Amino acid sequence: MPFSRRRLVLSAVIFVSLIVAATMLRLAYEWRQALDDIDSMIVTPAVIQLPTDTSLSASAASQTPPASSQASGDAQAQPEAAANAPSDGSAPVSAASGGEAAASLSQETLNILLLGTDARPTDTEPTRTDAIVLVRLERDSGRVSMLSIPRDLWVTYPSGGEGRINAAFAVGEKKYGPGGGAALAKSTVGKLLGVEVDQFVLINFQGFKTLIDQLGGITVDVPEAISDPAYPTDDFRTISVSFAAGPQQMDGEHALIYARTRHADSDFGRNQRQQLVLMAIFNRVRERGLLQQLTSLDDYTGALRGYVKTDLDLKDRGRMLALANFARGISPEDVLRYAIDSTTIVELRPPATFAAEPRSLKRIVAQFTGEATSTAGGE
Repeated sequence: MPFSRRRLVLSAVIFVSLIVAATMLRLAYEWRQALDDIDSMIVTPAVIQLPTDTSLSASAASQTPPASSQASGDAQAQPEAAANAPSDGSAPVSAASGGEAAASLSQETLNILLLGTDARPTDTEPTRTDAIVLVRLERDSGRVSMLSIPRDLWVTYPSGGEGRINAAFAVGEKKYGPGGGAALAKSTVGKLLGVEVDQFVLINFQGFKTLIDQLGGITVDVPEAISDPAYPTDDFRTISVSFAAGPQQMDGEHALIYARTRHADSDFGRNQRQQLVLMAIFNRVRERGLLQQLTSLDDYTGALRGYVKTDLDLKDRGRMLALANFARGISPEDVLRYAIDSTTIVELRPPATFAAEPRSLKRIVAQFTGEATSTAGGE
């Protein structure tokens, strides 16, 4: 090979090597940045002395309603979707790169508590969790269920005392310090429903907006028009908001308003809307293929830094891949959705609010966990 050609080839090799090295350095930097962001999100729940049994809470299972209380009916499945798991009970199968079997969840069932906090930018004290949704993943059947819990549900805290369920996180943080909120929220929900809550994810409303904007917005099919003349803003004013019926593209701000507004209907209606928004986020994640790849991970972790707390091991790549593989096999139409709604409560004397009617609660929990057949309906 002539000298000039060798020189040209050598120059090309060096140039390509520099590009590859720069790309690898950039990816390494992005991954390190993502891990730093993830570090800031990890919370280890405090180890506190709480009852270990998960029997139904006193406010739901053993409490006799006051004479003025009236039962509001039986539990019903919230909407609408029917499970469509394989008839042989096997899990959905997806292929990992290289044709190998996809990583699978190590647990047969995984219950993740999703919490949304209404913390304002100026808040310094722990605040309420006004969105409370328990998500159940069943590895072998591929079944996914969501159960919304109304924020004003009156419960007995496992640590002692009673109050609204949305105060459990703040009570735990104040009583036990950092990590106490996660422990008490998980224990309170677990005791109420009689199930083990494995992990939690808490996001404040600014993080909620940021996530949706980072995804490029979401599409929500609004079932019926709603209007709220007094929606509260962060600066303690109110504004008038409305949403027409039908599919709508929403940015983070409008999705948050849609999920939070309640003067047009009730807290129970708000629970339904929160589930619709969660499903819209899941649909958008699938559309963008974010379950198939880890590129731009630092864009999302950076955007959510400071807004998310969780005890999920986000650094465990195998666990994250297993969750992603499981999610890839889910059809959004087949996610079962339930709620403790106006048909499943008993009114209590003030200052208490309302509790879950014991038989109705037991029935809806059995449907949520798959121990009983779901029926369509709900509010």
